[in-house]
Amino acid sequence: MYIRKIVSKNLGPIKKIQLLLPLENGVPKPVVLVGENGTGKSTLISNVVDSFYEIAGVAYPDARKYDETEGYEFYKIINPIEIHTGEKYLYSYIKYESLSGEIPSIDYVFKSGRISNEEFRQNCDDCSQQISWTDDENFKQTTASKEDAEKIISSDIICYFGPDRYEKPSWLGDQYYETTDYEHIAVKPRFAGKMELPILVNAMTSKTLQWLLDVIVDSRGDIGTDEQGGLRLENVSPVDIMGLGVARKNIEQIMSNIIGEEVYFGLNFRSIHGSRFNIKRRSDNSLIVPSLDSLSTGQSALFNMFATIVRYADTININNSIHLSEISGVVVVDEIELHLHSILQREVLPKLIALFPKVQFIITTHSPLFLLGMEEQFGTEGFEIYEMPQGLKINAERFSEFQKAYTYLTNTQQYEQAIYDAVSNKQDKMLIVTEGTTDWKHMKAAYNKLSHMPEYAELFTGFEFEFLEYEPNNSSQNTKIKLEMGNGQLVSLCENMAKIMQKRKMVFIADRDHNDTNKKLGGKDGNQFKKWGNNVYSFILPIPDFRTATPGICIEHLYSDEVIKTEIETQNPNVKRRLYMGNEFDKRGYAPSLGVICEKKAVCGPEKINIIEGSTGERVTLLDDENINVALSKMTFANLMLEGKTPFDEVDFKPFVPIWEYPKVCVNLQTDVR
Repeated sequence: MYIRKIVSKNLGPIKKIQLLLPLENGVPKPVVLVGENGTGKSTLISNVVDSFYEIAGVAYPDARKYDETEGYEFYKIINPIEIHTGEKYLYSYIKYESLSGEIPSIDYVFKSGRISNEEFRQNCDDCSQQISWTDDENFKQTTASKEDAEKIISSDIICYFGPDRYEKPSWLGDQYYETTDYEHIAVKPRFAGKMELPILVNAMTSKTLQWLLDVIVDSRGDIGTDEQGGLRLENVSPVDIMGLGVARKNIEQIMSNIIGEEVYFGLNFRSIHGSRFNIKRRSDNSLIVPSLDSLSTGQSALFNMFATIVRYADTININNSIHLSEISGVVVVDEIELHLHSILQREVLPKLIALFPKVQFIITTHSPLFLLGMEEQFGTEGFEIYEMPQGLKINAERFSEFQKAYTYLTNTQQYEQAIYDAVSNKQDKMLIVTEGTTDWKHMKAAYNKLSHMPEYAELFTGFEFEFLEYEPNNSSQNTKIKLEMGNGQLVSLCENMAKIMQKRKMVFIADRDHNDTNKKLGGKDGNQFKKWGNNVYSFILPIPDFRTATPGICIEHLYSDEVIKTEIETQNPNVKRRLYMGNEFDKRGYAPSLGVICEKKAVCGPEKINIIEGSTGERVTLLDDENINVALSKMTFANLMLEGKTPFDEVDFKPFVPIWEYPKVCVNLQTDVR
């Protein structure tokens, strides 16, 4: 059972958020929430954890704390003070779905203030139809039945690692180490109607150690002798020993990742004073750590976190510790970087998360290094980042400069605000948003020409639209909007705008030279057009007949090679500039017949069609004078095309015609609510 949707409105600093948590081929992606302090990360996950308690409470009387005079106490109380300033109500809705279909979807609702059921459902698409309340009551409920709750809790791990998690180091006196016994709810019944494993995880070292000792004992066999005096296993199956040995090695591998070298768990003889348990190097059996509580605070916190995941799953089914990839459930971690050195954040944490592909991790963080590590481990599409309080999907590249993290974050927040200011105005015309600052110029140039040609009069009649016209951040032009809009930013913007109903139709157009973007913005079964709902559409560039052999095209490839290679006069009468294509060079970047060489070898070769411009690191220079750059910039090419000046006043724009067919379809479509 996984969380599929989270919708909250007026919840503390959260005005409105709707997250559709990703599941691809039955596997959940890790979800990371980022944002400044006070933007609602912990507030949002507090309701996720509360839903754990409410579902468990349906099946088990001791799921919540109980007082004889006060009765059962909620994990999260309903407090009207949490309502967003100036609003009259709040709600938080969470939908759980079972991939197997054995359990129906389960809803959780947390509500305070005056809002009717009808208004709630109008504001919350596809939310529960089974829960009802009076308009002004404080209300909390889940649709889980007792049977369903028992199935969930007995098959999936559910745990929460809060920001107050801490493990006692060996040097700290017991009287100075205080814990609060509030970790009550469990995820598996050991006895009828009773719970065992706490959802709220804290101070786990002693419990982890006891379990590790059990794992070690189970992985060992009794040694005896046969009639010939040879050694043999007694009282146990070799198959069982091998399987349980795998479980032990899996946990040792978690520790090896944390310590940074291959280790194994050892046992001191009972006659040795001190800890029974130790950690040794696998290479030479030398001692690394004399006891589990002798680890550093960060190492201990990290090991206990992931060992607890295995321990919980192992308690449900012992085979889970043998097959980590089969462990399923939901794990929530608040401020995952707590106590962790930068190497543990960037290199180790993502590797450990990857060991559990069927666990749905919901994580909050302030660490750019952790996000970079996640991107290196999972790729840009293997996990998702949402920025609070709006829940906007962003890219890890926003945090790519650790030394400049604060400045970079500030700049990118300003950038995203500029985007949303640009696209969220209340104009009636359809808005077309393109990838890159030159794409819209080429499309506008094509429209200016084609719309005045009689053969295309029907296509453009009654077709009103406008482009998001913007220049790059480093542009010297005095324009209102300056943005950077790569393929990643375009995808994120499209996804975010599709979450809520738009007052006007929006069409997002991407180049088709990036496979992940093609899958995201293109339709199914090779269709280039996709309907997102809420008046949002997208498509990738259509392939002209003369590019079918090389379909990974960008906007310039809609022109013929002759147009692309058109030379432009410069102030130097002996030098002309133009765009180049990768297939004009050999793999070394040389084009002897042209007398030029390309600086960027990776885009050169007979099979490459990359457009090569005159930017830094991609220059094309004369063979006999490397100081003379003869490559035209894409921006200059686009501006000349838009201006329609010689030599681009007679360009054939027919390959651009299919671009306008999809937006014209959108004009005629009825409003499509997602």
